[in-house]
Amino acid sequence: NFFSSHNSNAALEKLDVCKNETTFAVKNDCYRELAFSTNQSYFCNKVFNSSKISASCFAELAIEANSKKSCENIRDVKSRSYCMAVLATNKIELPLCDNVDDKGWKNYCYAQLAILAKKPDACLKIEGEVGISDCYLNMAKNLSSGPTCTYITDDVKKDDCYLSVGVATTDPLLCAEIKEPSKKWTCYHRVAKAIGDVSLCRHIPVSLNANCIEA
Repeated sequence: NFFSSHNSNAALEKLDVCKNETTFAVKNDCYRELAFSTNQSYFCNKVFNSSKISASCFAELAIEANSKKSCENIRDVKSRSYCMAVLATNKIELPLCDNVDDKGWKNYCYAQLAILAKKPDACLKIEGEVGISDCYLNMAKNLSSGPTCTYITDDVKKDDCYLSVGVATTDPLLCAEIKEPSKKWTCYHRVAKAIGDVSLCRHIPVSLNANCIEA
């Protein structure tokens, strides 16, 4: 409840070590740090002529307090959205992402929650096909989840997904899902080398599998 005013600001004024700073930039940074060290938003209000610094100051305190209401009270859209997105990832609460106004932070929120909550459906809430595919790709890589690659509609990214996860999990069955020949061969080669199974080299053309057999 740090946004409510204290009975007396006099006690806080005694803590003000920033008022004698002569340059605005130094003074603003000082008040921001003072707000964090004392956990008092009173000092965020003392930031002069910089709404972004002031808003980010309130945002960091709201995150520290784990307070959704305090995030919502921030007027600056980007700072409010940043605050809500970080809160959502900290709490691992997907519905909080719906309250993020800024498009960039909203997409970030859904992408992070897809991984943290292990919910691929969260990727579908991202705006734009590229963002959705990247969400699935990152989720598959982070969770070493081959099945997540199946959600990707872009063939190039789907192949990259199977290659990355297939090698990471040394799963030749994922290599078999790759459409682009050179990536498929690379996947089999790396998995064969990792697990010492030269039988996988048969999936690579004879003209290219010499190194694989030697592996």
